[in-house]
Amino acid sequence: MKFTSIRYKQLVIHDLGVRFVDGEVEVTDKTTIEALRGLPAELGVRASGGRPPEEPAQG
Repeated sequence: MKFTSIRYKQLVIHDLGVRFVDGEVEVTDKTTIEALRGLPAELGVRASGGRPPEEPAQG
């Protein structure tokens, strides 16, 4: 899942091992995703996209 930091473009959250580059980061770990969603609004971090939908199996 992609997250955007609109306030701090180079935000680093050491406890989560997350480093924003130009205000964006891609996260795949569910625990980290939930932690980022729970950050205070003052940090300006928000989810900006998810995974593309999976292709249906063809058979």
